[in-house]
Amino acid sequence: MKIEKLTESEELVMKSIWDCRKEPVLSDVVDRVNGFYGKDWKPQTVSTFLAKLVRKNYLRLQRNGKIYTYKILISEGAYRQKLYKHHVSFWHQNSMSNFVMEMFDNGDLTKEDLEGLKAKIDEL
Repeated sequence: MKIEKLTESEELVMKSIWDCRKEPVLSDVVDRVNGFYGKDWKPQTVSTFLAKLVRKNYLRLQRNGKIYTYKILISEGAYRQKLYKHHVSFWHQNSMSNFVMEMFDNGDLTKEDLEGLKAKIDEL
């Protein structure tokens, strides 16, 4: 399944859905986007983004009685994996070590992060 790139607004809507504990309805998504991400979007705005996400095959709109809910078709993990693989490929010539070294050189990795990575390596 091809995972299309999302706009920043589409990512906010998808993240709101991924964070839901159940298949959300429109009002759940509006409340989460506005509450967690400081937006002041109307239901029609969110509905427009949801329709785009359905067209991009991230979601499926399904009817449950009189209520329409959104079913996730692409997991958050699959999307995040696509993002970091693209980043590593484009900016670091497919070298994960170059990516990690850049994070280290920029001070983005703490000593605790490195110890966690070392523990993972030792598990292998």
